[in-house]
Amino acid sequence: MKTFNQQLGVGLIEVLVAVLVLSVGILGLVSMQLTAKRTGNESVQRITAVYLAQGLAEKMRMNKGQLPAYVLDWPNETPAAAGTDCSAAACTAEQLAAYDLNQWITELQGAAELRTVAGSDISTGGLLDPSACVTNNAGMVTIAIAWKGFRAMSNPSSTSCGEDTGLYGTDNVHRQVMSFSTYMSIF
Repeated sequence: MKTFNQQLGVGLIEVLVAVLVLSVGILGLVSMQLTAKRTGNESVQRITAVYLAQGLAEKMRMNKGQLPAYVLDWPNETPAAAGTDCSAAACTAEQLAAYDLNQWITELQGAAELRTVAGSDISTGGLLDPSACVTNNAGMVTIAIAWKGFRAMSNPSSTSCGEDTGLYGTDNVHRQVMSFSTYMSIF
């Protein structure tokens, strides 16, 4: 016949096993939350790139006579300085093209969206380490935007935009690219 003294500690072992199972479950939930947050950030970056590419395409469509002035390989090339604030004064078509590109690059970098942390301004908008390429081949305009992604993947081969900037890790494994093409007739 078993006595009560022989059963001591069995309940404690059951509690420890239950705590272990609960801990593993909580760690799984935390890992899942972290993955969801990273994936959400990647989605925001891609949506921002699409939005910015469409915005530039619309600006180019409104200034069709200056399509060659919008051709750019940034940051390797910098656009002409916008000498006139076209939102406040009348501009020529050339000035408008320079103004549009300068505003667009500011949006890519998120320079207009700042947050002050510990006394210094930090950009909170735009893309992470952006690069941009705009080409015009007889009215076929391609806008490619590259940014730094969180997860290392293979280097996208759809465009070489941003490959030579050194911003995206060894073999450009963190380079994410969105490319947008449209035809713009100059007539």
